Amino acid sequence: MNRNAMPVIGLTMDSGDRPGRYQLHGDYVTSLQKAGGLPWPIAYGLDQRLIPTIVDHLDGILFTGGDDLDPALYGQTRHEKAVPIDPLRQQFELALLAEVERRRLPTLGICLGCQLMNVYRGGTLHQFLPDVPRPQPIEHRRLDRKLPRHEVRLEADSAIARAIGRSTVLANTYHKQAPARPGRGLRITGRSPDGIIEAMEDPTLPMFVAVQWHPERLHDEPDHLALFQMLVKEALRSRPEHPAQAEEDARVG
Repeated sequence: MNRNAMPVIGLTMDSGDRPGRYQLHGDYVTSLQKAGGLPWPIAYGLDQRLIPTIVDHLDGILFTGGDDLDPALYGQTRHEKAVPIDPLRQQFELALLAEVERRRLPTLGICLGCQLMNVYRGGTLHQFLPDVPRPQPIEHRRLDRKLPRHEVRLEADSAIARAIGRSTVLANTYHKQAPARPGRGLRITGRSPDGIIEAMEDPTLPMFVAVQWHPERLHDEPDHLALFQMLVKEALRSRPEHPAQAEEDARVG
């Protein structure tokens, strides 16, 4: 692999509107391409035994949004308002996450991806935010609003704050679930004004960052494109040099 080539960023896919189909919102692809990455969609219907081979070809990965995880994963029964994820997607992505974490591959999770990363680490979720008591609650669901927004307050030394250059960001928010108890090794790095967790990371890894909002829908705004640029930058930084490329460089040098 040419070390100067665009880094390959895996993209998880959601279930389609009919059986046997997948779907992927184009904004994820656009965001990664604008950030300098090469998006590579990954179908969750593949045999899990292929996961190591898939990851061999990746420099980073993005876990995308979708429906709700099985709450049995974190010891709860399903809320009546929850919309179940395709069990095949859940099983595949948990196995995929385990492999990319083992290899310390730069990882970004968005919405469901954030929840997946937290639950994988043993954390829990709020299944229905309107049921969560908190002072001056914000409506986090989209409902009939076109693009709801609220401030997210970031830890100043977090990866996201460093990437965007400030400790607050105006995020779009449309989710009914969110992390509750953080999983092992995850640091809360962003909250909404009503206290809901909006960003998490594991600072011991090159990049293991999760956000609850949808930056891909705001890729025309520098603050939100910065998350994808951070992923591409870390993918390049973490990519092992291919032996053939090293030999060629040595000859040229």
